[in-house]
Amino acid sequence: MSRRVPATPHGIRLLVVDDNPHLAWHGGVHPVNATFHRFLAAVLDAPGGPVASLTHVVPLRDALGPPHSLQLDERIDVVGSAPFDGIAGYLRHFRSIRRRNRRILEREIELADLVWLKVPASNGLLASRIASRLETPRFGWVAGSARRVAAAQPRNPVTRLAAVAVGTAYDLAGRFAAGRRRIDVGRDVVDGGGVVASLVQPAELRDPRAIAWSPHRPVRLAWAGRVADGKGLRTLLEVLATLPDAELVMIGEGPARGELERRARRMGVARRIDWRGYVAERAPYLDALAEADILVHPSPAEGFPKVVLDAMAVGLPVAAVPAGSLGELAKARLIAPIRRSRAHPATVAVMNLLRDPAGTQALRERAADFAADHTAPAEARRLVERLQTWFPELPWG
Repeated sequence: MSRRVPATPHGIRLLVVDDNPHLAWHGGVHPVNATFHRFLAAVLDAPGGPVASLTHVVPLRDALGPPHSLQLDERIDVVGSAPFDGIAGYLRHFRSIRRRNRRILEREIELADLVWLKVPASNGLLASRIASRLETPRFGWVAGSARRVAAAQPRNPVTRLAAVAVGTAYDLAGRFAAGRRRIDVGRDVVDGGGVVASLVQPAELRDPRAIAWSPHRPVRLAWAGRVADGKGLRTLLEVLATLPDAELVMIGEGPARGELERRARRMGVARRIDWRGYVAERAPYLDALAEADILVHPSPAEGFPKVVLDAMAVGLPVAAVPAGSLGELAKARLIAPIRRSRAHPATVAVMNLLRDPAGTQALRERAADFAADHTAPAEARRLVERLQTWFPELPWG
């Protein structure tokens, strides 16, 4: 079956198939917790207008109240796919979800010039098969690992084994759907060949050379992201317990907050945690990071977390588990690695930064230079150049 090629004389029609849940509210669409749409806006702004339009297929349900996140860029055409609650929810309602999404994906893929599959994704295999049948080119965007996330979540041994097996199958299906042309987010990014979904704008960069690093007393730690199992958040409480003169700023919301707060009270560290909640606006979010001394990122299951790049942009040194692409940053001495082989590894990483102000200042300067090379406009340009090389036959404008 041949597809109907849309007339796009001034750039391609790009279709993004994604799993991140979104909410409809008063005619607008809001992400539940994702920020990927901001990078998509940067792709639309790539020099020369190579992308004429962008359609984002995401699970969409009506909001029960005003969403805490900002509305998506109005230039992004959102198409709602069937909503579901996690991998388990997708598997429970597999047949009905697949039946509904097939009609949606067939219509949108037929109108697209290029399909961007963000994996792991529940709709990945279905979208891949439809794209092949309609002869629509596609590429994969591998943004993490469902297996690693499942392995990091607190479970009993039996359920963990089952969750890891499902996550492994999810990952394999996603990579198969992505095909030969795929981008592993953050891979080779230090060498200049990789791509990340940066949100950093050039105007947000702050020069750490202008202000020498001088930690507060008590030292102020920061963390930002979705408060969920599998993020290593209990490690943050251990750091507070072993560093009685430390404070922690928590930026974000999520289903694990209640349990984390109860654990903090039991450990006697709750009074030293400043919960900021979800901060939608970029400026106050970056200001909150910049007011801290060290970003601690203990997650063992990440691809390339955007918060790390955000912290670098404002001159905040980062201590992180060198998981996923962060291993490359550790080798390049852009972050302080949290080594799992040590007792209280995150505390050791924080103390190493505190004991060596000159070395930490040098790390900040290297990291700021890295962030300046990987702003949202720069990464959007890298992505478009990669796609133009892979798909030269498309009407790039």
